[in-house]
Amino acid sequence: MIFDDEPQTWSQLQNYVGKMFTECGFETEVSKVVELVRGQKEIDVITQDLRSEYKPTILIECKFWKEKVNQEIVHSFRTVVNDFGANLGFIVSKNGFQSGCYEAAKNTNIRLVSLKELEAEYYKKWLQGMVEKYMPYADKLFPYWDYTGTKMPNDGGKIDFEKQQLIFSAYKPICAIGPSDIMLPPLGFIREYPIIVPIIDDRLIQIGEKSIETDRQYFDFVEDNKERALKHFKILYRE
Repeated sequence: MIFDDEPQTWSQLQNYVGKMFTECGFETEVSKVVELVRGQKEIDVITQDLRSEYKPTILIECKFWKEKVNQEIVHSFRTVVNDFGANLGFIVSKNGFQSGCYEAAKNTNIRLVSLKELEAEYYKKWLQGMVEKYMPYADKLFPYWDYTGTKMPNDGGKIDFEKQQLIFSAYKPICAIGPSDIMLPPLGFIREYPIIVPIIDDRLIQIGEKSIETDRQYFDFVEDNKERALKHFKILYRE
C-alpha cells in the first residue's frame, strides 16, 4: 500500500489523501474554498488528473468520525460535487458508512471508501507518479554502473570494481527504477521485500546495512539518497 500507518487525526487523514494525489502527479489542493451555486464551500481535497485524456476533477470529503457516516452527508456531498461540476467525488471514512449511505450513493458519481480502499484504487497511478519523479536520478547513475563499462574516470585510470559493486548495491533501489516499474505483469517488475542494502560512508566503506520493507520506505530511501548516490559514484570515478 501507499502509506505504512493509519492517520491519527482528521487533519492527518486529509493530508494523507492530498499527499497521495500529489504523488500521483495530480494537481492537488487541500482545504480549498470554492464558489458554488449556494455560496462558498471548503473542500477537504480537490484534485485533477491533467495527464489523462479527459482531465477529470475529483473532490474528496474526509470523515475522521468515531461513528459511521450517515446518509445525510452523502446527499449533501453529492450536491456539492454536482454544483461544482466535478467528475467524481469520494467520501473517505475512518469508520465506515451506515447502510443507507450506499443506497444514497447508488447510480451517482459518489464513491464511499476507506483510506486503504482509496490507496488500492490509485496505487498504479501513484507508482507511476513516483517512478516518473525519480527516473531522472536513476538515469544520472546509469553510466556509472552500466555493465558495458563505457564510463571512464576523468584521469583515464582504472576504478576499483569491488567498490563500484558496493556502491551499486548500496543504491540499487535508485539504480533499479525504470519503465518496467509501471508495466502490468508479466512484463512489469514486481518488487519483493525486504530489500537489504549496505550503508557506506564517504570513504566508500560499508558501515552497516538497511532493510527496506515497504513501497513507502523504498521511495523514502530514494528521496533521502538520490544526491548521495551520485556523490559516491563521483568519488569512485574521481570526478
